[in-house]
Amino acid sequence: MAFNLLVLFALLFVLSHVGMSSDRLKRALVQTLGERTFMGIYSLVALLTLGGTILIYAGFGARGPLLWVPLGWSNPLVYVLMLLAFLFLVLSMATPSPVGMETGAKPISRGVLRVTAHPQNWGMICFGIAHVLVTGTAGGLVMYGSFAALGIVGAYHETAKKSKDVDEAVKVFMKETGVIPFSAILRGRNKFVAGEFGIASILIALAAFGASIGIHFLL
Repeated sequence: MAFNLLVLFALLFVLSHVGMSSDRLKRALVQTLGERTFMGIYSLVALLTLGGTILIYAGFGARGPLLWVPLGWSNPLVYVLMLLAFLFLVLSMATPSPVGMETGAKPISRGVLRVTAHPQNWGMICFGIAHVLVTGTAGGLVMYGSFAALGIVGAYHETAKKSKDVDEAVKVFMKETGVIPFSAILRGRNKFVAGEFGIASILIALAAFGASIGIHFLL
């Protein structure tokens, strides 16, 4: 019963994010409720679905059967994925992507946005995959796999939405970056500029990464 509820809440977590951010539904809800009310409901739905998923997984023990021998926390691959997760997440806050956001600012590919248009999504993907690998259970696959799934689906969904944008600056931005990290750079559409990442952001990401390791060993 608990495992079925876990699957249900994880699906609601992913589908509600994608569904409520779709142009048609979002436009209708904003027109009916207003922008602030819509964002409040959107945040509440996200909190309830994610909170429910975590509660069922951790609180009710919906771990499910072991599907494979889990990787240990000492495995280098886990550390690489988690370091990338923190780097993507911190750098996404330092250089917000205009893809999927109504920033009102001219979209410019710089810093981590030269690497990918969706650094936050890739942070979620790396986080999800790392934790799926170290749990090895059906419940872990559902719980943490939902983060990876949302990151992947959300990235392509938002890219598809932006591809219809008539703004010339947005079109240029989309050509200069991509969904897959380094894809635009490898195709010669952009270049890697290390100086645009910011030492402070990298140090914050490294500090958060180190703190997470310490917390996991304490637990």
